[in-house]
Amino acid sequence: MTDFIRNDYQLLIDDVNSTPEEYFVSYQKAADLTAETIANGNKVLICGNGGSSSTASHITNDFVGHINNWQRNGYPAISFTDTAVITAVANDFGYEKIFEKQVNAYGKQDDLLWCFSTSGNSANIVLAVEEAKRKGIKTIVFTARGGGKLKDMCDVWCPVNTDDLIVAEILHLYLAHSLVKVVEEKVG
Repeated sequence: MTDFIRNDYQLLIDDVNSTPEEYFVSYQKAADLTAETIANGNKVLICGNGGSSSTASHITNDFVGHINNWQRNGYPAISFTDTAVITAVANDFGYEKIFEKQVNAYGKQDDLLWCFSTSGNSANIVLAVEEAKRKGIKTIVFTARGGGKLKDMCDVWCPVNTDDLIVAEILHLYLAHSLVKVVEEKVG
C-alpha cells in the first residue's frame, strides 16, 4: 500500500515539474481576464461535473470570501452546483443542458465562465461554452493535457500537464487557488 501511495505522489511531482512554460502563459492570461472581469463589475460563473463540481463550489467560496486578503469585498461568483436546479433541468431538458440553461439564466455580456472538464469533452460544458459565446461571455476552460473539444472553443485554455484524472483534479483546484490569489493582488 505504501508503494501505491508513494507512486501517486511521484506522479503528481513529475507532472508538476514537467509543466511546459506555455501553460504558465495561459494561466496568467486567465488571471488577467478574471481580474479585468471583476474590476469591471461583472461576475464569474463556474461549472464542472463530479469532482470538478466540488472544485467549482470551492473556488466560488474563495471568490466570495477570500484567499489571503480577509479585508477585501467579495467578488461576484456563482457556482452551477445547486442540486435542485441541476435535477430539474436534467429531468425536464436532459443532463447535457444543466449548465447551458444556467449560463442563459445568470450570464450577461462581459461576464466570465470558468469550466472544469478533465477530458475537455463534457457535452454539458460544450453547450455551456456555446451559450456563453452567444451571450458575449468570455470562457476559461481547465482540462487535462489533451484538452478535448473545449481546447479550441474557449478564450483561454488552462491545461494541466497530466492525463491522470485524479492528478488533473488536484492541479485544477491548486491552479484555481493561485489564480484567485492573483486576482486579489490586482483587484484588491
